[in-house]
Amino acid sequence: MPDFYQHRLVTTLHQLADPPFEQQQEQLKEFTKDKPITLVMPALYSEVEGPALPGILDHLEKVEFINEVVISMNRMDASQFKKAKEFFSRLPQKHYIIWNDGPEVSKVYDQLSDAQITDYIPGKGCNVWMAYGVIMARGNAGVIAMHDSDILSYDKEMLARLCLPTVHPGLEYDYCKSYYGRVSDRMYGRVTRLFVIPLLRALIKVFGNLRMLDYLEGFRYPLSGEFSITTDLARRVRMPGDWGLEVGMLVEVYHNTTVNGICQVDLAESYDHKHQNLSLSDETKGLSRMSIDIIKTFIKKLATQGHSFSREELRSLKATYYRSALDLIDAYRGDAEMNGLKFDSHSEEKAVELFSRNIIKAGEEFYLNPMDTPFIPTWSRVKSAIPNFLTRLKETVNEDNKKYS
Repeated sequence: MPDFYQHRLVTTLHQLADPPFEQQQEQLKEFTKDKPITLVMPALYSEVEGPALPGILDHLEKVEFINEVVISMNRMDASQFKKAKEFFSRLPQKHYIIWNDGPEVSKVYDQLSDAQITDYIPGKGCNVWMAYGVIMARGNAGVIAMHDSDILSYDKEMLARLCLPTVHPGLEYDYCKSYYGRVSDRMYGRVTRLFVIPLLRALIKVFGNLRMLDYLEGFRYPLSGEFSITTDLARRVRMPGDWGLEVGMLVEVYHNTTVNGICQVDLAESYDHKHQNLSLSDETKGLSRMSIDIIKTFIKKLATQGHSFSREELRSLKATYYRSALDLIDAYRGDAEMNGLKFDSHSEEKAVELFSRNIIKAGEEFYLNPMDTPFIPTWSRVKSAIPNFLTRLKETVNEDNKKYS
């Protein structure tokens, strides 16, 4: 049953009814006359051959309120780029593929590196950031929507709900974050359930009820990969280049607009996508690496607010997190029992123990390299440093798409 709960800071837009998609589509088509929407999909080439993308394209073929689609890809060679072009060719919207680690875009990154702006960091962060650059170079989008390319339960109504808050002239939100349930025969979303939520509660206990932490704690699914953002705001935010992308974006948005301009929207009753390995034995991979990058993002963002992390405070944070996470496992066990879901207490506690250890590891990484800056600079800075850069980027992407047609 839908609820009406509203957090103190973050407006929640619930799914209280089920309006027809056709009605939403007609609304959005009218609104986008003033605010055209460009959809960004970061992807690996492997997802072109995976189970989710064909279903996503089936739905996008029926969407009439999206002006353009930018697919920002990596990990492919020239023949795979051509196959990707053929794969996406059935999209009715104008669309462009960015080959981020291809020979021509690599030269564009070299120019950024030579100007000491940023280096290429393979991954979702750079893919999304470069897509923003192409959109700004084209100059015809008022809103940017972003979602992943591995959503198995994708539906066109998700995209409509994601875009409506930022494009609706009567709502005036600058940023809309999605939330949903990650449930099948069991609960998923381990990093959110077992790490981020109890970590935020532990940070509040250790550092006090800071407004930024209170804001972050208000998001029901802070690691969701779907959001919409106005182009004006996108131009001002710094994009995280590591696994801290989703949390880092929430903090960047917080610093660049008012909280009243931020909302979260209920995207779907159930949501399914690719599940990452926990990676118990290798901290450079999977959810283990993700948890380290996330805690480093929190440490750095709190440092910008004037808070220091001593080793004693880090140990206190670890202990506070551990207790909070164990308490939540008890709550999740009750939820699973009430709903007839499978629940493995042992694997849940193993995950918590790993995340607990990674708090200390992340702190040590921060102490060893305090000048590390995983945030990619804003596009405003790039434009200031290299005035003709966006023109070159647009031409490079256009030439790639023509060459491999």
